[in-house]
Amino acid sequence: MSRGLTMPTLVIAWLALSGSVVAADSAPSGHMVIVAQDGSGAYREIQAAIDDAKAGDTIFIKAGHYREDVVVHSKDRLRLIGESRDQVTISGLKRVGAFRIGKWPYGANEIEVRDLTIAENGGLAVGIFNGSRILLSNIRARGLLYVQQAKAVRIEKSLLGGSETTGVSFVDAQGELIDSEVRDNDYGVTIAGQSNVWVEGNVIANNRYDAVVVQAGAKGTVLRNRLVKNGGTIAVQDGAHVEQGDNVRDSPP
Repeated sequence: MSRGLTMPTLVIAWLALSGSVVAADSAPSGHMVIVAQDGSGAYREIQAAIDDAKAGDTIFIKAGHYREDVVVHSKDRLRLIGESRDQVTISGLKRVGAFRIGKWPYGANEIEVRDLTIAENGGLAVGIFNGSRILLSNIRARGLLYVQQAKAVRIEKSLLGGSETTGVSFVDAQGELIDSEVRDNDYGVTIAGQSNVWVEGNVIANNRYDAVVVQAGAKGTVLRNRLVKNGGTIAVQDGAHVEQGDNVRDSPP
C-alpha cells in the first residue's frame, strides 16, 4: 500500500481538498494519507491510518460518521484534519472517550486536530493525557473535553458543550482556551490540581452553575471573556491564584 502523497504534492492536495491556504514552508514534512469510508482513500478507518502514521504525516478525513474509538499515542508531529467540522463526526464505539490523545505511560507530542466533530461516548468526548504541544482548532466537542497531565495544550476557535458535568476540564495541566464557545454544560471551565491555564476571548454561556471554576492550588488567567446566562460567573477557591480582567457578563444577542 502506498504511504501517500509527498511534498510538494501535499500542499496541492491540501488546497484542493480543504480549501485551506497552507504555506509550503509551514506544511509538515511527511506524507498525506486520506481516510474515506467509500474506499476512495488509502484507509477506511481513522485508527488504522493513525497506527501506520509516521512523524510529520497528515491524515485527511473525508466526510462521514466514523463510529470507532480513536486513540493517538506514542506519536510525534501528526496532523488529523477533517474535510469540515459539519461533515466529519467521530462518535466512539466501545471505550469511554471517543477521541483520546496520549495514554499512560505513553504520550504524544506535537499533535494537531482540526475541522471535525467529536461526540461523547460514556460522557467523555475528548481526553488528552500525558501529551505535550497539542492543538485543537475548529473542532466541535459534544460532551466533556478533559485534559490531564498534559503540557502546552491549545484549544482554539472551537464549539464545546453539551456535557452533563463540565465543558472543558484541566487537571494538573498547562494550556490555553482561546476564542471558543463553551455552552450548555453543568460547569463551563474547571481548572484543578497543579494546572496553569490561560482562558481568553471565549463565550461561556448557558451553563447551569459557574462559568469558570479555579480550584485550590491551581493558577488561571481569565481575560476578556463573555459570560452569558450562567448560574455563576468566575469562582475562585481559597488557595487558587487567578488574574482576571475585562470579562463581560451580558445577555445573548
